[in-house]
Amino acid sequence: MPAGVVKASLPVCQSAAMCEPEEVSQQVWSTWILEAIRKIRSQKQRPSVERICHAIRQHHNYHEDVVAEHLEAAVKEGSVLKVFNKGQSSYKDPGGMQSRTLKIEKGLDLTKVVTKAVRELGERDGSSLKSIEKYIRQSHTVEETAENDLKGALRMAVKRAVSRNFILQDGKTFKYNYNQHNPALRKKQEASKRLSGSCEDFNNLPKCLKIERK
Repeated sequence: MPAGVVKASLPVCQSAAMCEPEEVSQQVWSTWILEAIRKIRSQKQRPSVERICHAIRQHHNYHEDVVAEHLEAAVKEGSVLKVFNKGQSSYKDPGGMQSRTLKIEKGLDLTKVVTKAVRELGERDGSSLKSIEKYIRQSHTVEETAENDLKGALRMAVKRAVSRNFILQDGKTFKYNYNQHNPALRKKQEASKRLSGSCEDFNNLPKCLKIERK
């Protein structure tokens, strides 16, 4: 078969053991996946693996494992964005996100952008500066110059985000600090600090002002 030519899918099998249509290119798969993501989002739903598989299987006869495999391949090649939020993964169309313009200028603080990127990447072993840059370029239209480039701005932003405890550094990778962004836990930590400070103040009082405990 000549390169780039894709045969039509076979009719859907009714048996439990599904018959599969002939191989199609990853480019075609990426098109199917992006169409599924747009359809799911138009229904105000989160594009999860399960929903994407279901949407594609409505038109093309492939097993869920095959769809999931090509979905991950689309993520690796950058045609689809995989993001994490509240412990759940979902997928986005980078083309639909690049309407957001990021103009790199002197003094620009990208702390929040970096923190969001690390959170949405949700990589178990942490995200490298390279993967953070790749995510931001996929999700924004970046305007930069030789003097003010994204890579340099990110180095500064990562340092600020670490110093503010928004993200945690582990060697050359960075993880989202969920404790810092948990309101209940943050209040508990602040209360603990206040209590600790009160005890220190009491211990520093002159002996004549301390009340003896019986």
